[in-house]
Amino acid sequence: KHFDSCPVLYSAEIGLFYLIYYICLAAFWGLLLYIFLLTVDLDRPTYNSYVGRPGLTAVPLAKYSMIKYSAANNNDYAKYVEQLQAIWDSLDPANQTEGYVDCSNGTAPPEGSFCRFDRTSLGEFCVPPDFGYNQRKPCVFISLNRVVDWVPEDYEPGEIPEEVADSYKPGNIAIKCGSYKNKKPEQLGEGTRIYPYHGVPFHYFPFMATTNVSRWAGYIKPYVAVRFDLQAKEEDIKVQCKTYTATIEPLNGMYDTKFESVVAFSFHLTKEPAHLEL
Repeated sequence: KHFDSCPVLYSAEIGLFYLIYYICLAAFWGLLLYIFLLTVDLDRPTYNSYVGRPGLTAVPLAKYSMIKYSAANNNDYAKYVEQLQAIWDSLDPANQTEGYVDCSNGTAPPEGSFCRFDRTSLGEFCVPPDFGYNQRKPCVFISLNRVVDWVPEDYEPGEIPEEVADSYKPGNIAIKCGSYKNKKPEQLGEGTRIYPYHGVPFHYFPFMATTNVSRWAGYIKPYVAVRFDLQAKEEDIKVQCKTYTATIEPLNGMYDTKFESVVAFSFHLTKEPAHLEL
């Protein structure tokens, strides 16, 4: 009996040792996690890596950034219009009531509030139901990506880039769209327009990060609508849009790299059947 009880006692001692060991290990790990969380701001990232300036996003999104369709066939461009319609609906004034204020006078919103975005500023042509796709003058919605605490600034007198000399207005982020690197400007007609003409007002920035899901969802990204007057058929029409503001470059993150806030994409008007030609 004495020998039979030894293995049981030994196993109990080993089990007790590991129980105490893992409890102490868990307590030590929990203490380290608690100390670490004391150094972290839950409402914003501690480090932004190299992402110190916002890039641009263009909607509708398309495979290989190629918006290909026939203007005479609404089924052909429906997938693009649906994306634009979703953004248009999200900007409905009914979705911007409680917690939203009018910032059209150029003032920043009070703490805890957001600026309303007036979708009528996107122009008279970039509207439902077809957003210009039925007239070979398709619209694209352009927005700046969210970058925490980034604040745009005006150019100093005499430093305004020539490309936006006519459209630049202090207090706004200018957007310039045209032929990609100006290689084939003849592919775009005089009907190409940007709305609002002066770009995005400063009062929508900075974007304040938060772990509050409702506040995160409440922030409405400002958009610029671009109507492209396509002049070429059955060939690729590559275009680009670029951001202009004094604090868009150079990059201020971990890497000392030249940075341009640019988005490029292409259009392609396919051949239209004779019975569907505009």
